Amino acid sequence: MLISYRHQFAFIHVPKTAGSSVAGALYPHADHSQHYWANRWLERIGIKVNHYAPYRLRRFRPHTPADTLRRNLPGDVFESLFKFAFVRNPWDLMVSYFHFLRTAEEHATHVSHRRRFATRLPDFEAYLRYEIRRGKISQTQMLCDPRGRLLVDFLGRYETVAADFSHVCRRIGLVAPLGHVNASSRRDYRDYYSPRLVALVRDHFAEDIERFGYDYDAGASRAVRDGGPRSADAGLRRAA
Repeated sequence: MLISYRHQFAFIHVPKTAGSSVAGALYPHADHSQHYWANRWLERIGIKVNHYAPYRLRRFRPHTPADTLRRNLPGDVFESLFKFAFVRNPWDLMVSYFHFLRTAEEHATHVSHRRRFATRLPDFEAYLRYEIRRGKISQTQMLCDPRGRLLVDFLGRYETVAADFSHVCRRIGLVAPLGHVNASSRRDYRDYYSPRLVALVRDHFAEDIERFGYDYDAGASRAVRDGGPRSADAGLRRAA
């Protein structure tokens, strides 16, 4: 997650959706609460979050859900921020996770347990079934409140990240070249799926697939332009 109170934006970083590239582009323009003395002290003892400092100095995890941000900022401050995120085709997302965990560095402590487990699994099917049993991956839960209301003002797509990020930059009034971070050279995601696995993802990620307008063979419908959480949510449902 990146926040700038000066430029009035909040980037909700959904994992494996080109978020590292977006964060890298906007990092020079964001606030950096990790430099606050209390947050530096907490980090020395292994604590990398702080929801109790003055709101401009609060520190959030890189992949903080939008609802956690909403609950930890004053209401008027949360509403004043231009909140945006990117989503990805769930079938492609799971292949991306699979390769990321199998190639993540040993020192990547935030995924160390999953990495060790993933590297012992025989193939993608075994990994996919493992993640479905875990039940931790949900783009909807990253972006919605418990009642299912979308909390971001603009939702871009991994599949159209360059055009959608350009829209974000115009909206927040910044020039921020988009690089390409954590790129992989794997095969097309559809090469990893049998009909049985296609159905498995369709059933487990049905909420994400319906809400964000994805299907197995196509990327997705158009991105939702800003206009508030209610209109964004309605736009996504019309496109599904």
